[in-house]
Amino acid sequence: MKKLNLETAEILAGKMRSELLRVSATEPLNMKTVLRQLNVMTLYRPLSDKLFGLSLLTPDKKHRFMLVNSNSRRGRQHFTIAHELYHLYYDENPQPHFCDNSIYTDAVERSANLFASALLMPKEGLLKNIPSNEIVGKSVSIDTLLRMEHLYGASHHTLVVRLKELRIISPVSADELLAISITQEAALRGYDVELYSKGNEGLVIGDFGSKARKLFDEERISEGHYLELLNLIGYGEGQNHTTYLTTIDFLYYAMKRGKMSAEECEQFVKDVVAKGSKLPTVDFEHYLPNNQV
Repeated sequence: MKKLNLETAEILAGKMRSELLRVSATEPLNMKTVLRQLNVMTLYRPLSDKLFGLSLLTPDKKHRFMLVNSNSRRGRQHFTIAHELYHLYYDENPQPHFCDNSIYTDAVERSANLFASALLMPKEGLLKNIPSNEIVGKSVSIDTLLRMEHLYGASHHTLVVRLKELRIISPVSADELLAISITQEAALRGYDVELYSKGNEGLVIGDFGSKARKLFDEERISEGHYLELLNLIGYGEGQNHTTYLTTIDFLYYAMKRGKMSAEECEQFVKDVVAKGSKLPTVDFEHYLPNNQV
């Protein structure tokens, strides 16, 4: 697929809305519902500050996996999910993908960003929620901005950038809005500020099989054992040639691709274990992942 622009991103996002999600062009999306609807196996885990999320499409293109950084603010998590959906459904070269700061410079990542913005914050929906006088004045009020952020589950930064790119607001207005302490303004107006805080750590989305899920939720098995059980109950390699990757596997690939050092990977494991989660201690320099991808 060629590099997207604002217009083609809007068209592609509209096709996903109408053909895959069966929603209107203006309807707000609950991204957790979207993941369930598309059956994207998703884990929320605390990741490095350098990573927003990870995604993987199996070679047969039948199974999709996503890892979302629970240390990111919830609004940012929603954008990350939309961004990764581009790679899982429309990227011509869907290698295991690491969503990091390159999303702001790389051409493919720029396309994914445009798609994510259009999917999460559709142009038609935004215009519908902005008073006419603000559209004419190329500036939106804080009240209008907050209402749209909470309606579409968007972070303050991504919504302001989206409005600027659509030329709904001027660059000067965008700079003024970005300088605002939006969490404070939201609290003063009685909004729930959860959108602007991190969360969802440990959340699992997907059809994993009730037995494995129950054992994992009760912390009777580790994440690695949990994923291995998928094979035993008919969701894994024995039935459809799918090999599931653990958090350790993704850390390994992050190290091999230069996104994280071995020391950062090991520290990540220590931090997760310190918070009560179960991850094995491994030597990343000599680790062999479940599947060479």
